[in-house]
Amino acid sequence: MIKSFAQDIAKIEVGKDWPYSFVRRNSNELGCTWFDGFDIARKRADNPSRYKAYYELIRGKIEKYNILPCNTYNVDEKGFLLGVINRTKRVFSVRAKKQGKLIGAAQDGNRSWITFLACVCQDLTALPPFLIYQGKPGQVQDSWLTEFDPEHQSAFFTTSESGWTSHELGKEWLIGVFDRFTKEKARNGRDYRLLITDGHSGHVNMDFLEWCDQHRIIVAVFPPHSTHRLQPLDVSLFGPLSTAYTNQLIRWTAKTQGLIGLSKREFWSLFWDAFGSSFSAENIASGWKRTGLLPFDPEVVLSQITEKREDESESGSSSADSLALEQPTARDLRRLVDKVVDKSFKNAERDSRKLRSTLESLQSQNELLRYENQGLRETIFHEKQRRMRGKALKDYLFDRVDPNSAQVFSPAKVAQARLRKAAMETQKQEETLEKERQKFERQKRAAEVKALTLERRRQREAETDQRRQAKEAKRQEREKNRQIRKELQRSNRKTMSEMEFVPRVAPHTLEKSPGVRDEIIVAISALPEPPAAPEFLRSPMDSLCKGPESVSTTFSIPQKPSLAVESDREMVVAIRGLGRSGRNRRRPRWLDDCEID
Repeated sequence: MIKSFAQDIAKIEVGKDWPYSFVRRNSNELGCTWFDGFDIARKRADNPSRYKAYYELIRGKIEKYNILPCNTYNVDEKGFLLGVINRTKRVFSVRAKKQGKLIGAAQDGNRSWITFLACVCQDLTALPPFLIYQGKPGQVQDSWLTEFDPEHQSAFFTTSESGWTSHELGKEWLIGVFDRFTKEKARNGRDYRLLITDGHSGHVNMDFLEWCDQHRIIVAVFPPHSTHRLQPLDVSLFGPLSTAYTNQLIRWTAKTQGLIGLSKREFWSLFWDAFGSSFSAENIASGWKRTGLLPFDPEVVLSQITEKREDESESGSSSADSLALEQPTARDLRRLVDKVVDKSFKNAERDSRKLRSTLESLQSQNELLRYENQGLRETIFHEKQRRMRGKALKDYLFDRVDPNSAQVFSPAKVAQARLRKAAMETQKQEETLEKERQKFERQKRAAEVKALTLERRRQREAETDQRRQAKEAKRQEREKNRQIRKELQRSNRKTMSEMEFVPRVAPHTLEKSPGVRDEIIVAISALPEPPAAPEFLRSPMDSLCKGPESVSTTFSIPQKPSLAVESDREMVVAIRGLGRSGRNRRRPRWLDDCEID
């Protein structure tokens, strides 16, 4: 960052080692050290007015309910990655460093999560550890507690899916650990107890608060993102605990030479030694003192924030012996230039250096302001591009007028929370009933539409079935008629093939020519008024009907047809020796007068 500022101000590229040289040249004013990551939210939370309101709230509750130091507690949770160590300092050889053999401190790497729920009192005592292993709920393995000695050690063990605390586990700790070990000091619950915690849902939920209210326990909540300054456990206890656990883990790894993997079986022995060395009376007292709660002195914390802000405001100013003018005006610069130009002035050289320093300082400030302005513009741009976030749900536990303020759940506030909860639950039930009613209406309409659709489908299917049946009946009728015609044709062919012809013995008989079988089929159209028979047909038939004496000698034909077949469509007549045929759908009248065998 220093390198970027220098390049922006000087408008030239600087070497890679320039920042280190710059710090060495100005070692009396500048320093260099390592820092861990610090959340921006925590930095913004360092607000003196907010911290003052927190201390006033704590003071008011202590005085109102006459809470003694022996009944004041702080509870919080800390997580452990089973086989992961913190940053440590190691001694190594220069040769190993040059050869690139320094990779880092060896660790097991087991990342099973275990949560430690800790609680300390202002009488410099600590409650037994409450450990939450990662595993199936309620299934603590006996192999995890092989090193646990219940006669000389006191602790509580449980499991959860994530390894973190939950609503149920928080209430179990409240009843089974906190109330059990603090009730006697509170004269069996007759005195009020103050429990200070963060806003974690495992500690702050309605079941938790209702039980506390019923047993005279006042719950106070830190302002958001402020536990790094206000919570005794964070300030003086969790840091030494992490360091002690890391040391125990390093010793265990060195002793086993990494040949044995670390498991939950070994965690208790490592943790218990670290807990005993870190949760000492001295560290507990230091935590309460550094947070301004015992003795009660808010200035311990407020002074740190005030000094920090003053240092930040003075960081941009020049040093006391700087030659540059502080906040020069245009008139000051003009006078200084006039003095430098006037060589006769005895302090011209000194004023020249002052002018140069002033101009350089103004240039630096200008570049810094430009850099800051550019960053702000980019921030505004990205903020505009960000999607709109959802609104926070109404919370019946916290005061949303000032959500960043500290919260203390006294009996009056718990009663307000109960009323708010009841109102919200009533509203929620009404919304649920309304949703159910709308759902029922939608289902009813859907059922009606479905029934109507089924009825229409049934009607269409019935109509389709009727059309199919009618079509099938017509097809069967056609098939029946076709079979009748086929049977009739088959019968005619059989009759004609089996018929025996009698030979003509006389001109007017059919038996005249015994060997002659030539027949002519005559079919006459069935017309309302049949046409006149042709000459070749009318005369012979007339003679056949009238008798042999009237037959013309011009034609040599039989006296009567040899065969006549009648159906509903046509009449077929067979006459020997005619030689031509005709068809008719109507029975001819002249055939009624003929005697046909």
